[in-house]
Amino acid sequence: MTKTLYSESARTADPGRAVATDASPANSGLPNRLLTAFEVAEFVGCHEETVRRAYLRGLLVSQRFGVRGRRFHPRDVLNWIARGAPTRVS
Repeated sequence: MTKTLYSESARTADPGRAVATDASPANSGLPNRLLTAFEVAEFVGCHEETVRRAYLRGLLVSQRFGVRGRRFHPRDVLNWIARGAPTRVS
């Protein structure tokens, strides 16, 4: 079985539309996807276990990902930082 790749044709392409980037200014450098605890900890500047404890205490909203995994939305991470997450700076 062969995999067919479809590209956007010239007929459906909108030349006036801007191409979206991975990190929008609203996310302050965070990618526009769900993040792992390690990625959140790296961005915030704390230990990965601190992120896990935050979602266990209900301070950081997480989504289940598989059986044991958790993922975090960038909007929730920025909200957690605004409410006083333990960062490198603070």
